[in-house]
Parts: sequence; C-alpha cells; structure tokens
Amino acid sequence: MGKAVIRYYKQGRYTDEDMKVFVMVDWITKEKYEELTGVEYVE
Repeated sequence: MGKAVIRYYKQGRYTDEDMKVFVMVDWITKEKYEELTGVEYVE
C-alpha cells in the first residue's frame, strides 16, 4: 500500500494530515513521512 500512498501524495491527492494517518496504520514509516513532507513527525 505504501507505494500507492506515496504516488498519490506526490500527485497532490493526499495532504500532510492524510499522511499522518497512514503512519498511524503502518502504511508508511515515520521516516518516509518526514522525507516526503519535509515535516518532523510528531505523535
């Protein structure tokens, strides 16, 4: 699922807040979130 999430984020279909949810459900890692968004992940 992670690859699709990343692709859709890059297309602008998901927001940073959406990406936080995907970290919570383990679809992407905290590190990947930070890499993609440029924002430190804070729980």
